[in-house]
Formats: sequence, C-alpha cells, structure tokens
Amino acid sequence: MIVTLTLNPAIDHTVVVDDLVPGDTNRAPSCRTDIGGKGINVSRVLRELGCPSTAMGFVSGTTGRFIEHTLADRNIPRDFVHVRGGQTRTNITIVERRRELTTTINEPGPYTDPHFFNLLLTRLKRRLQPGDWLVIGGSVPPPLPTTVYAEVITLAKKLGVVTVLDADGPALAAGIEAGPFMVKPNRRELQRLLGRGPRKVETMLEAAERIYACGVSVVVVSQGVEGAVAVSDEGEWQVVPPVVQAESAVGSGDAMVAGMVLVLSGGGTMEEALRLGTAAGSATALTPGTEPCHQEDVARLLPLVAVRQVRGDTPARRPALALRMRGTSS
Repeated sequence: MIVTLTLNPAIDHTVVVDDLVPGDTNRAPSCRTDIGGKGINVSRVLRELGCPSTAMGFVSGTTGRFIEHTLADRNIPRDFVHVRGGQTRTNITIVERRRELTTTINEPGPYTDPHFFNLLLTRLKRRLQPGDWLVIGGSVPPPLPTTVYAEVITLAKKLGVVTVLDADGPALAAGIEAGPFMVKPNRRELQRLLGRGPRKVETMLEAAERIYACGVSVVVVSQGVEGAVAVSDEGEWQVVPPVVQAESAVGSGDAMVAGMVLVLSGGGTMEEALRLGTAAGSATALTPGTEPCHQEDVARLLPLVAVRQVRGDTPARRPALALRMRGTSS
C-alpha cells in the first residue's frame, strides 16, 4: 500500500495574465482552483495512473472539508486529522503568458497544536504495515518544528515502511538525517540545502552524491525542462525529458515522485522509475493549474524520455559530508 502524507495541504488558485503589472489593476483571462499539497498531488497522479493510495495529513475548516470532498469525488481514500481553528491555506499562483513567468504566493498554513501531530502519529501506527510506502511532502504548518518529518521517517522505518521525502529547507535537512529511502529535491531546493547552486550535470551529480552519502538510497534532483539527475544503489543517471508545450509546470515534480514510487514499489528498476516519473512530470506540465497528468499523455511521452546511466557502480558513502549541509545540526 502507498500512503501519502501532507501536513500543510492547500487550495491552489491559479490566475493567468498576459503581463503582471505591479501596483495596477490586472485582469485575468482565466483562472482555476484545485486541491493541492505535495502528498495530495502524488495521490492524484497515482489515481490517474491506476494505482491506489491513501492520503493522510491535516485539514482545517471549510477549505479542509473541500479537499476531503474533492478526494472523495475522485475515489481517493483519505484519513485526515481535523485541526480545530483556522482554515487550510490557500496558495496563489500567477502565470504570466508573454514572459513565461510563474509567481507563487504560499500561505503559512493554520496553527497546528502538537496535540494533533501526536494524533496523526497514532493513526500512522495503526494504518502502516511492513512493506508499505510512505510519501512525505510539502511544508510544515506553524508552530510544529521542522524536525517532525524526521520523527515520521524514524517511526515508519521502525514499522518496516519505505519512506520518500520531498520537502525544502530545514525540514528537508532534518529529514535526510533520519535516513529516508528516497528524496527528490529540485535544483533550487538543493541549492538552499547545500548553500550553493550546482548547474552542470557533473556538479549536480556531485551534489546528489553528498545526500546519498548520508544514507539515502535514492537521490533524484529534478531540473524542470533540463530533466533530472539521480544517484542510487544502482548507479548514477541523467534523464532528458521530451520537449512539450507546457501549460503549467506546477505539480510536475510531485508527478515525478508518483511515477517513480509506482515503479519502485512494484519492484521495477531505477531506469524504469526515472522514465515513468519523467513522463508523468512532462505530462503534468501539459495541464492547467495543478491538474494532474492524463494517463494517455503519459503513455505517449514515455518512449520519448531519454535515460542514460552515467556510471554503474555505487558511489562511496561518506557520512562526514552530512555535517556540512546547510540547515543540519553539527
């Protein structure tokens, strides 16, 4: 079974303009509203690809109930803890068509008392079984500490559950120290984590090796239209996606996680996982807002993904490198 965990879900409101003019009235030719949050997006893509999953996390207020009802309408099982007070956040994405720029404004999320996190841990203990996969993604609502993902990963590993982490900043750094099976930062998240901005493929792979050295079995760094690089127990990889006319890149990284988890949880190879994950991410870019990919688009793009193994041997583990990562404790 695959379970996704979203501690800070959102309503994603996407507004499309020709050009954004700051300080003036802007009229939007189109807009749309979707449910969102990394884990929820993964569950939506898995559903589209024919794989069941259960969405868990926190919801609050009427916006939280809207998320639950939408998931129910799409036949996605859910098991959320209801946080009293406040509303599940609303995030705004502004897409400028002429300049091909996307600006995102994310709310912090509702105040979540640690009591509710303890309730969530109890539910996870009850639901998760050895051999299950747990996909953890997104930001952490206030005032929970950034170490909560590390706590979840530690619990899941004790239960024999395979963990996947897609987060940013201190939450990502702390989560890596707990040793998840897989992490998938994008290039900007990797830059914030390591304190520098790798660009060349070799440098990106070297940066991914630093995370792999901390005990993470699979490290995938997504780079948008430039594809991805990966370091795993099977070697190192470079992935080039097909060229598509993108409508919205929001959610493409989540789709990549979904495709890879679908393959790896079924015993597939790293090459197969990277191929399906990249096809799902590219297909998601074809849809507006945070609408998930369509299965027929994934099937069409799958043979167009180029996957090249850069090296077949496993990089050496160098745990001391972990101490130099920005945001971790020394």
